[in-house]
Amino acid sequence: MAFLGSAVRRIRAEVSEQLGLYARMRSRLDGTRAAILMYHRVLPDERALELAVEPGMYVTPETFARHLDWLCERFCVLSLGELANRLEAGAPLPLQSCAITFDDGWRDNWQYVLPALRRRSLPATVFVVAERMDSLGAFWPDEVSRRFRALEPEQQRSLAACFGLEKARNPAQETLARFKGYSEEQRDEALARMREFTKNLDLPQERELMTWQEADQMAAGGVEIESHGLTHALMTGFPPDRLERELRESRRILREHGHGLRGFLAYPNGNHDRSVRTLARECGYGLAVTTERGLAHAETPRMALPRLGLHQDISGSRAEFHRIVPGSGLHRGRPGPPRRPTNRSRRRS
Repeated sequence: MAFLGSAVRRIRAEVSEQLGLYARMRSRLDGTRAAILMYHRVLPDERALELAVEPGMYVTPETFARHLDWLCERFCVLSLGELANRLEAGAPLPLQSCAITFDDGWRDNWQYVLPALRRRSLPATVFVVAERMDSLGAFWPDEVSRRFRALEPEQQRSLAACFGLEKARNPAQETLARFKGYSEEQRDEALARMREFTKNLDLPQERELMTWQEADQMAAGGVEIESHGLTHALMTGFPPDRLERELRESRRILREHGHGLRGFLAYPNGNHDRSVRTLARECGYGLAVTTERGLAHAETPRMALPRLGLHQDISGSRAEFHRIVPGSGLHRGRPGPPRRPTNRSRRRS
């Protein structure tokens, strides 16, 4: 069924591209709006399968390279810093402006993304988890996926049932969704139960996240290194002192290592509310990005800029990519004020 859905989506995208629908969508990037693209991992398919990476979390190196080439053809890629400066000043943007961002600080960003960006002289921003730099392993959602993947189907159903999901059609994905709704204390307890249930599994840890040295090399290549929190904990529902530690300590550690110079933040899992946004401002952050879909414009709140998520299942072909960038059916946020840019900036290539 997943394959059929992917095939139908691709055919629809190809037809819409031929009809010129996406060209009209791109005209919305008219100097008043910009698309902020959101990626996570860049991995070969076989490596993603080996690591049980969630389907919505990666693109292959070949797909990412094609994305960059398509951006060079039709878009003007700005750094997130330059985009933020123009929005703050109310200055016109180049037509069809976009920025590239990555969440989490995976080592594969250094391995695959940096060389691809360098070859095309394109900027990007990577949001890293300060306490997880130079560490082994990945994050708790990856652990959940890997523990489920190692079980037989009947065992998967039994494990999901431990968390009230007796009728789960996709035990791993539905358990992940439930865990994301837990408080940190509840999730720690649930993870302990899962580890006990799967205690006979051998899950070797390797280094999947970036080192500070690799982050330095990315920064030297034109990539901004900014904050994705201290521990990757979901920030909503925290008591103020814990939330402040997540925000302040992450920024302090980044700045100690020569990064975080812009004061940008990506909310882990996109979780934010008014209290999170307010405290982030007080802790020195001047801009934050979400996982909500939409285009950024001068009136978009700086602490809740929307992005367009890209992954392998939905952006493998040119037509699918153009369907997302700048996107179809974007309904969040108000349109920017009508304004004509004074000139068209030359695209980087």
